[in-house]
Amino acid sequence: MDNDKAKEKVGAAYLSVASNTSLSIFKIFIGFLTGSISIIAEALHSMNDLIASIIATYAVKQSSKPPDEEHKFGHGKAESVSALIEAMLIIFAAVFIIHEAIGRLIEPRGIELIEWGMAVMLTSTVLNTIVSLYLYRVAKKTNSAALHADAAHLSTDVITSLGVFAGLFAIRLTGYMPLDPIIAMLVALFIVQTGARIIINSCKDLMDTKLSVAEEKAIREILDLHKEQFFEFHRMRTRRSGSERHIDLHLVVPKAMSIETGHGLADHIEKEIMQKMQETNVLIHVEPCHIGCEGCSIHRWCEEKGYRPSGPDPKG
Repeated sequence: MDNDKAKEKVGAAYLSVASNTSLSIFKIFIGFLTGSISIIAEALHSMNDLIASIIATYAVKQSSKPPDEEHKFGHGKAESVSALIEAMLIIFAAVFIIHEAIGRLIEPRGIELIEWGMAVMLTSTVLNTIVSLYLYRVAKKTNSAALHADAAHLSTDVITSLGVFAGLFAIRLTGYMPLDPIIAMLVALFIVQTGARIIINSCKDLMDTKLSVAEEKAIREILDLHKEQFFEFHRMRTRRSGSERHIDLHLVVPKAMSIETGHGLADHIEKEIMQKMQETNVLIHVEPCHIGCEGCSIHRWCEEKGYRPSGPDPKG
């Protein structure tokens, strides 16, 4: 990864830490001041996001490091590990919120200074909307799993803050206090859904799930541009490691093609793929064909070299 992208990723992570720190302090203070369990739930949500942001900051710094002696394929999976930890943290927070909300339903309590609570929720909504949109933009630009998870956390905070604001407004109008723990539980369930989605995506990366159908299609399209120069390709393997993609395949070329020409063809295809898909590592293994000339669409290479294979037609 180039230095500019690495710096942008780290800068975005630091912004998330600063935003979540200020909101966490603000919400905790107002939550205990008003006695609202839904505001305290939101405060815990923000504290959880703060921890997640700190983990994401560490992860993007690690993933930006170049390969070393112990990590030949780089440090990209640090981001997937980070996203997995973040998801487990937010699910833990959700369970705690549900526990507290049930207790508040059993023993209802009044809410004081409700307008202050409404004000902090509205402030949280605006600030998190701005920061999450920025994180999504940087995550998309740099293919950062950690920043994408962090942005997802803040997006849930936007929705839950709006929900708490609406609930507090309803309580202000009706005086119906059970709305407070009910809203807190709805916030928690929404958090669980987001956490589960992040866990699934993180596990896919850690289990070396292949690239998307669209990405593999783009690779095949580049190979098709050179189909007149090779017989076939097989054993294509793709995977993602954090923001990086890894691709390798076997390219079957005419037996009469020189090592230099075959290597040049593979090198050219590798460069085209890396230009099309940034932050991609490509390795192409070149091997000679072992098939008869009959039905071969590129037999002219062999004819030009005066090569006439014989024997059965085992696939190469």
